[in-house]
Parts: sequence; C-alpha cells; structure tokens
Amino acid sequence: MKGLRTTIVAALMLTTVTVSAQKPLTLENTVPGGSEFRKHYNAPAYGQFAGNSDIFIATESDGYHIGDAIISPKQIDKTLTDNQKQHMSYIVGWQNAEMVWVYSKKGSAAYAINLKTNTIADSITQIDDDGETDFSPNFKYIAYCYGSDLYVAGRNGSRKVNADSLPGVVYGQAVHRNEFGIEKGTSWSESGRLLAFYRMDESMVGEYPIVDITEREAAVKPIRYPMAGDTSHEVQIGIYNTDNQNIVYLKTASPVNRYFTNIAWSPDDKLLLVAELNREQNHLWLNVYNATDGSLVKTLFEEKNPEWVEPCIAPLFISNSQFVWVSERDGFKHLYLYDINKSTCKQLTRGNWCVTDLYGCNRASGEIFFQANAEGYLTRDIYKVSPKGKTTRLSNGYGVHSARFSKACGRFVDDFSAPDYAILSTLRNASDGKVIDTLKNVRNTYEGYTLPIIKTVNLKSADGRFDLCGRLILPADFDSTKTYPVIDYMYGGPHSQLVDASWLYGASTWKMYFAQQGYIMFTMDNRGTESRGVEYEHCIHRRLGTCEMEDQMVGINYLRSLPYVDTTRIGIHGWSFGGFMTISIMLNHNTEFKAGVAGGPVCDWSLYEVMYGERYMDTPQENPDGYARNCVADSIGRLNGRLLVIHGDIDPVVVWQNSLRLLQNAVEEDVLVDYAVYPQHEHNVIGPDRVHLFKRILQYFDDFLK
Repeated sequence: MKGLRTTIVAALMLTTVTVSAQKPLTLENTVPGGSEFRKHYNAPAYGQFAGNSDIFIATESDGYHIGDAIISPKQIDKTLTDNQKQHMSYIVGWQNAEMVWVYSKKGSAAYAINLKTNTIADSITQIDDDGETDFSPNFKYIAYCYGSDLYVAGRNGSRKVNADSLPGVVYGQAVHRNEFGIEKGTSWSESGRLLAFYRMDESMVGEYPIVDITEREAAVKPIRYPMAGDTSHEVQIGIYNTDNQNIVYLKTASPVNRYFTNIAWSPDDKLLLVAELNREQNHLWLNVYNATDGSLVKTLFEEKNPEWVEPCIAPLFISNSQFVWVSERDGFKHLYLYDINKSTCKQLTRGNWCVTDLYGCNRASGEIFFQANAEGYLTRDIYKVSPKGKTTRLSNGYGVHSARFSKACGRFVDDFSAPDYAILSTLRNASDGKVIDTLKNVRNTYEGYTLPIIKTVNLKSADGRFDLCGRLILPADFDSTKTYPVIDYMYGGPHSQLVDASWLYGASTWKMYFAQQGYIMFTMDNRGTESRGVEYEHCIHRRLGTCEMEDQMVGINYLRSLPYVDTTRIGIHGWSFGGFMTISIMLNHNTEFKAGVAGGPVCDWSLYEVMYGERYMDTPQENPDGYARNCVADSIGRLNGRLLVIHGDIDPVVVWQNSLRLLQNAVEEDVLVDYAVYPQHEHNVIGPDRVHLFKRILQYFDDFLK
C-alpha cells in the first residue's frame, strides 16, 4: 500500500467533461431543490442487502430488482387495504429476498409482505412516531419516539418504555447535539432482545426561544441549547429487555459534565461498550458494562490528548471478546484490535494516512473492511485487513470509492466517482473485490450541457509544512487574455473536505452555473479540515479561524498572481463555519475584498453550543482571549467591502442571535451591512427556496463584484 502522497496527482489537470454543447446550465438544474436538479444528481444505485444474505435488491423507478425479477412498488402497495396504506408506503427493510417490510404512517403499522403470495405475512402495529424508527435485527420489534417518550412496538401492540414523562427529559433520541458520530438514540443488541437507549435530562439547560411565525400570533417554541461555558445536559444509558419489559441503567460515572458515545453490543448480548469523555474532551475511557445489571466490568483503556480526543466511530466486534477500535493515538486515524478477555491490543493499520470509515467484518475469516485515503488525500479507497495486519486494497481507479457491505460482509456495493466520472456503482465480492454486476453507470450527469473547465492547484500551507489543494472553475469560454472576477467559496472547519477526487473534484454544481455567468470559482481546504492527521487538524485549538485564515490567504495570494484574475474584483462566500470565515477574512484583510456573502455565520463562539465549541476553543472562562479574538460581531467596525449576511429565523444550530448581535454592533458602529432572513428555515435553506437563495447570492455579486 502506497504512502501518503505529498503531491497532487494531475495538478492543474483539466477534467475531460468539457464538451461542445448547446444547453445552458440554470439554477433549476444545478441547485438542490430546483425543478430539474434530481435528474442531474449523481446519486449512487439505490437499494439494500436482504436480511443476512448477500443478495442486493436494487431500487429503480420501475421497481425492486431481485435477480431477474422486478417487483413493482404498485404490486407491493396493492397488498395493503385502503385503511392500511397511504400513497406508496415506504420500505423499511428486507427480511429476506421474499419478505419486505413496509411502513405506513396512515396505518400506524409496519407490514411484512410475502412477495410470492402477495399477502401480509406479519405486522407490527400501533406505531405513532414523529421521528426515526429503529427495527430490531430479528424484525420482531420497532423502537420509535413520540414526543419525549420512547416506545417499542411488537406483535402485541406498543409499549411505552419509560415510566416517567418529565419536563426537559427526553428518551431514545440522539444526544450531545449529534456530535461524536451520534446519529440516533437507540441501539439494538444482535439478538433483538435488548435495546440500549439514551435518557437525556435537559431540565437544567435554559430554554432558548425559537419563534414560529406561521401561527396567527407568533408562538415561541423553545429548544434546549447549552452554550459554551454554560450548564450542559446530563445523559444516562438504559437497557430495555423485551422479554420482561425491565430496564436497567448503566452504573457509569456521574453524568454531570460527561459525554457517553460510541455504544456497541457484544454479539452474545452480554456486554455493552461505551466511550466516555470528560467535558474538556481531552480524556477518554473505553468502559465495558454488564448488560444484565448495568455494572462496570472494566475500563479497557484510556486515551488522552492535550487538545482533544474525538471518537466518532463505534467499536466493531469480530467475536464475543474481540473488537476493532479507531484511534488517532499515533498521530493518524488507524485501526486497533482489542481482546476484552486478555486485555491485549494490536495496531492493524499504520502510516501517514487516515482510516476514514469502518464498514464491517467477516466473522468467519476475521477480516475487517474499511475506507482510507492511503493512495493520496484527495482519494478514498476500500480495503480489508486481516487480524494479523495484512492489508489488501479492494477498489481500483483514481477517485473516491465508498462502500455498502452486506451484514456478513460477503459482498459490497462500490460507489465510485472521479473528476470526470459522475457515478459508477458495482456489486463486488468482498474476498477479492472482483465485479459481479454493474448497478449504475453514468459518466456525465450533464451530458449535452456546456460545462466549465476545472483545474486543481497544489499550494503550501502558511507554515510551509503541509500541502493544500485548491480547485479552480473557469468559464467554459475562458480566455486567458481577459480578466475575470473571482468568488472564493470556503468552509474551512473541522470534519470537512471540499476538494477531492470525486465528480467535478467535489464541486457543488451551482458553482458551475456561477462560472457560466462569468466568474472564476475558487475553493481550497486549509489546515484544520479532516483526514490529514493530528498535527494538521489540531492547530486550530483555542484559536478557531486563525490558521484557517492564514491558509485561505495563501489561496487568495495565488489568485492574485494569475494574469487572468481581476485583483480589484475578488469576493468570498461561505456558510456556517464558512460564513464565520467569510466575515473574519473580510474584517482582517479589509482592503482586499470587494464583496462577501456569509450564510448562517457563527459571529460569537460564546453563543455556540457546548460540545463543538468547547472541543476546539475550551470554555469562554478558560480562553477569554481566544473567544474575544475571533468574535466577528465585536469587530464588525473594521468592515470595508460590501457584506451580505443571511440567516434562517428558526436556526437551531447557529442560533439567530449570532448575526443579530453582529447587526446590532454594525448599527452602533455606523457600518452598513446588508442583511437577509429566510423565514421558517433552519440552518440551511432547503427545498425550492434554495433556488431563491442562490438567485439572491448571484444578484449580490453581480451588483457589487461583477
């Protein structure tokens, strides 16, 4: 396996998607939510593996493909009565290739439909959820949430799991504001007998006002939003036994200022692993608990880091006692094999590259399957590693590969994308990566349209230690003897990589439309973004925006060196962390930018939530200088160019108070800031309104940059 490349493959390489065509790009076909966007979206092949088998059931417009047979959605829906169904009830799981489960909210039930007999073979009733449903692996139960309560529905109806219903207490939902890879609040054991769930007590967290203007008199619908430095919520982990309906809670350390993440069941239902962090997030304990009485069995190991420890991938068991753990302890994210009984540890992968996802394991062979960027940090490939540490690459072709494995890891779907290849989904053998079938093959989702020219750029970070990759999108009719205005689109925050070796080098398709309007579009990933190792990622600690801005200015200086860039017409745009970056750069380099657009920006990190904010900045009490230095709301008086700030009025992620505080200070400083609000939108403007958003952004740059 190759080491991390320090040079970009095909630097300044032109993609081969430029074609001579007549159709122009539009916002409707390049912006999600646009009326024509879906037919150009490079989605992978839809479908899922059936139960415990290696049979992949592909989902297309004409139905569900099982071998040579095609099962029509209408055929499935006709099995249900009018009282049981709503228009085309949706599939929630395939028990096997002959039995499919569909869920109907109208019928408040899930139905198992036998495809051979076209009859209802089984059902789980009385489901009245208002969130995600979670099927048990044996398809006997469904866990779901309604309001603040957790329910489990089975053949005999539905049962409320929690005995109490207290103000500010939530059961079965994701906790810690979905940080640490937490996507849901329940976890079934492999047998389907036991259900681990979160109990989150938010009663000590103040209610933050979110105003709903759709009612005759605007109504306050508060959320619990713990801000950096303030009191946070308290979490417990319970285990519900479907046999006797009993609940035991894990006997963890005090839930005060403690985070509980990465829950994993042992295959025999006896043990539950939990990664626990202190509030500072620089000390982790991986603890083993007895699932019968909730007692602590042992602490397997501890991990510490001066900046932070951030577990985002749950342990993966390969036997009742052995599991795989993902850690950055050697400076890069790698796989480690642990044995609970022997308390032994072995590092399985190593090198100056990162494991980027963990897919599963074949328990018969002990092989573990994962994704990594070992062939270069723009790429992603699929690998397997044996318990002895032998690593084999299963994917081929320069680009980005992601995988969906069957439960037993006998087969997988490889979803491949490259700069000049939109999507190629193939079914492969997990043993050797050989292709069994091609599920979807679309080289260019904009065939017949005039597309821009795309280049990659290789630069050095401001400290000279790291390679940075940028992407240039040039108008299709680009003339190097002319000069063009530039829009630098940035994000720059943790857990991001905007430039990679996928379709169009990772560019959102609306950027192609902007290029069609005569702009050069530029994007570059800076230090602090993901999957490059601890030294690259942790430089942001206690000073968010500092080294990120230094690197982004390297990109700006590169743009200024290009003879075809009009250096008097450079604009910047970003959303969320990118909105914060946009304002930061415009204030700290206030003579270099003519216009900027900042969406959903963090304007004061002390107003951001506990988990994310304190991981990177510590608390405002511990790091007052860091918070003050990066508070763009307090520095708005330095604004020179034109700035448009956009915010959703019910944003629960970056609360509206951020940009309102900036606007208030701008008025007091007698600085003009342009401002736009999207009513009833949260952190992102989605749906058809997103087309309106980009019309507004383009018009702003046309007015003040072009």
